[in-house]
Amino acid sequence: MKSSPQKFTVTLAGAAVFSALAALLTLSRAAIPFPLIPYLQIDFAELPIYISFFLFGPVAAIITELVHWLFLNITGSDVPLGPAVKLFAVLSTLCGFWAGSSIYSRLAGGRERPAIALSLMFGGGMLLRVVAMTIVNYIILLYVGPVIFGLNYMAFARITLVQTTGWQFSGDAILLFWVLVFTALYNVINLLAAAIPAGLVVSPLTNSFRHITSLETWLMRNVRAKPSS
Repeated sequence: MKSSPQKFTVTLAGAAVFSALAALLTLSRAAIPFPLIPYLQIDFAELPIYISFFLFGPVAAIITELVHWLFLNITGSDVPLGPAVKLFAVLSTLCGFWAGSSIYSRLAGGRERPAIALSLMFGGGMLLRVVAMTIVNYIILLYVGPVIFGLNYMAFARITLVQTTGWQFSGDAILLFWVLVFTALYNVINLLAAAIPAGLVVSPLTNSFRHITSLETWLMRNVRAKPSS
C-alpha cells in the first residue's frame, strides 16, 4: 500500500488534472440552458469534479472545485454571486456522496452491494444538494438580491417564468414556491447530467488506474463491503 505522502501526491496530481479540465469545459461554454428557467445552466464543467471524486476521493474533488471556483471568479460572469452559488451546489453534492458512502459502509453488513452503494451515494448527493440550494436560493431571492445588491431578482424570475410557462402568478409567495420547485428540479437534472457520465467514465478506468497508481479508485474501495466484525 502506498504511504500517506504518496497518496497525497496522487491526490494533488489528480486534482490538478481535473481542475484544468473543468476550466477548459467552462471556457468552451459546455452548458445547456434549463428550459423552465433559462438563466440556470446545466453545466458539464461539473463532470471532471465528479470524476475526481470517484477516482481520488473527497479531498481531491473539493480541491478541484475550489480551483474551479477561483477560475470562475477570474473569468466568469455574475461575480462573486454566480461562482459562490456554484461552489455551494457542488460542495453540497460532494458531501452528499460522501455521506451516502458512509451510510452504506455501516449498512452493508459485510456483503458487497454495489447497487445499494451507488443508490445511497447518488441519493445523498441529490438530497443534500436540493435542500442546500433551496435554502441558498431562498436567501438570494429575498435578501441577498434586494438588500445587498439592490436587485429585484423576484421580478426577473417572474418575467422569466411567465415567458417559459405562460403561467400568471397571483402573488410573490406562489411565485417563490414555483421558482424554488423548478430550481430543485434543475439541480437534480444538473447533478445527474454530470454525475452519471462521470461514473460511466470511471468504470472502465478502474484497472488502468490501479496499474498506474498502485491504488484502487476511491469508488471501488468504498463500494466494496468491509468485513463484518
